[in-house]
Amino acid sequence: MEKSLNTKNAFIVFSFTTSLFTLILSMVWEHLRDPVLSWITSRLPEAVPQQTVEALIVAPAVIIIPLTHVIGSVRYTHQKWISKPLQGGLTHIILQAVTWSLYSIALIVLGIAVFWRPGIFGLLSSAALLGLFAQGLMVTSILTFERDSDSKMRNRYNSDSELEDDANDEYDTSKMKVVTADAWAQSPVKRKRRSSAYVEHKQRKRKRDLLLWALMNYGLLQTPYFLHWFYKTVVYTCVDCVSGDKSIRDIPAFFTLIATLGIPFFTHGIGGILFHGRKWSFHHPFAGGGIHVMSQAAGWTLVGLAALMQLANIVFGTSFDFLLHSGNVLGWVAEGLLLYSLLNFKEGAGGVTVEDIGGGKHRNALEFAFSIGQDMFMTNMHWCFVLWFASAPFGFNLFSLNPMENLFKVTALEGGLNFLLVLFLCTLPSLFFPYSAARKPLDWKHPVSCLVKLAEVILVSPFGLFRDSKIVFEEDEEVYKKSSCMFAIAPHGTLPLSVWALWHQRCDIFDSVCLFFGSQVGIVPGYRLWTGARGGCMTITKKNLISVMKTDNNVALVPGGVSEMMKCEPHGKNINVSIKHKGFVRIAIQEGFDLVPILMLHENDMYNNPLRDFQLWCYKRFKVPVGLPYYTNKWFLPMSNQKPLRVVVGKRIKVKKQENPTEEQVEATHRLFYEEVVRCWGKWKKPMGYEERE
Repeated sequence: MEKSLNTKNAFIVFSFTTSLFTLILSMVWEHLRDPVLSWITSRLPEAVPQQTVEALIVAPAVIIIPLTHVIGSVRYTHQKWISKPLQGGLTHIILQAVTWSLYSIALIVLGIAVFWRPGIFGLLSSAALLGLFAQGLMVTSILTFERDSDSKMRNRYNSDSELEDDANDEYDTSKMKVVTADAWAQSPVKRKRRSSAYVEHKQRKRKRDLLLWALMNYGLLQTPYFLHWFYKTVVYTCVDCVSGDKSIRDIPAFFTLIATLGIPFFTHGIGGILFHGRKWSFHHPFAGGGIHVMSQAAGWTLVGLAALMQLANIVFGTSFDFLLHSGNVLGWVAEGLLLYSLLNFKEGAGGVTVEDIGGGKHRNALEFAFSIGQDMFMTNMHWCFVLWFASAPFGFNLFSLNPMENLFKVTALEGGLNFLLVLFLCTLPSLFFPYSAARKPLDWKHPVSCLVKLAEVILVSPFGLFRDSKIVFEEDEEVYKKSSCMFAIAPHGTLPLSVWALWHQRCDIFDSVCLFFGSQVGIVPGYRLWTGARGGCMTITKKNLISVMKTDNNVALVPGGVSEMMKCEPHGKNINVSIKHKGFVRIAIQEGFDLVPILMLHENDMYNNPLRDFQLWCYKRFKVPVGLPYYTNKWFLPMSNQKPLRVVVGKRIKVKKQENPTEEQVEATHRLFYEEVVRCWGKWKKPMGYEERE
């Protein structure tokens, strides 16, 4: 069987190489047509027609496509008939239709170049280029052929998903036992047991096919670029003398642009179906796992930039050749990222395990470097706006290609106007993105919400900074999805940014929960844009909280507030939880909302606060924690201590609705809530690695 696979791959490589060689030969022929014809004529008794030579040059590309179809159909798809209309699955049918369409166009162009208008520069190469693309599609159609209408492509690389009973087997109906539909539905499906050698063979086959797929796509992606490079460096002087039309120079550049846009779509759409079967859909926003989503986002961004550069090269002419080369390099990188995303696609990425998210505590070098970037951005985003405000009056212009050009060179009036412009821009999030209790939908009507979701995937997914997350639910998860529930988070910590990681990594539970936070968060324009465009977030006021609870929407808050933040002692023996606030308990009783404690064991150690003593002194004297928002790790670097998420979601405490609860009722419920917090702490501090803390 291994020999058969090697023969198959060798034939595919040979056929693809033949088409590529034909393209190169046709390009050389068009450049050296007259000297070669003169040389041949001088050595033969009779003149050789030009049409004969050109037909012989392109003949391999014309023959290899039907030959690939015949051999692939009979030998590798195991079909008795070469013609199999509307068979082989939707992907195979579409690829076959496109292949034969391109092949027909190539034959028409070849006929024009050989018989009707011989000598027109570029026609022969264009026919060979179309043949190369048709050959790539033909090879892909063979790989995606499905033997039955039930699409066994989903089992191509999965060794444990092949059913023992084949749909094409013949059965003796006289011996069949009649069963009810319910009994049949409940009967177990028998599966074949596969050996480790079989599984290893499947994995080798997948790697081999993926490598072949990558080489073929890179060849298709780079062929128009090299064709364009050949025209620019070798043939241009000949173009003017042969055709007298300089506009023909743009044809190869246009082919390059089409390949830069088309090949990534080909890789994404057809490659996904080829290697993941029915689990793959062309449009699956924010699904497939954090690595897959980030690779896709980076890849498509680079595809767009590459296409813009190559389009600019066509528009502005040969004086901007650096745009063509830069776009080609970006196209290479983008194709690699899209291929990497295919490798890391995970079906149902939202359904991660409850207790262990992210795949272990050890990070490789890439994840470590990525975590530093995540950490620095999340910790210091507010300082970016502080510096922007401070430098605007002195001439700093963020929207200039050289923002520092006029620094300290502007008049007082110009500096004042620049500051007012920055101030106006920072108020736009409040004007266009009001707070809302519900998460805003991810669709074309809310493009900024989609960008915020992408930022969530990049910053707080279980990759890099939040890789080794452990989240425990004391009850069945469906209990927490029921309405009329108030989640109370403790402790507050110095800077509770990891709440966003919890909300994102368990979005199946918390996406429908309205998160309340302090009004000071909205002062920072970046945070204000994030929370407003995202939705499901509101500032904590009694009026806002009650208005959301009236709709039976689940809510979440941090009852400890500033007092709990001031008592935070990172790496200390005690983890302090403030129990003085009872207002949230009173409101929960009045609205009939059950209470659920969320214990964030890691939060106390996430950040150090070098100015804590001064802020605590101000808070005791003036009830305001005056001071700079400067948060560091234990080495005083402007980043967190990178503690992994350790979260326990406690049991749901039933609360009976009372419009006018007594102080005794409030006190009893308040005590019950914090007893549940203490119970969760005592039960889980050792499994979570905090057994030495109190």
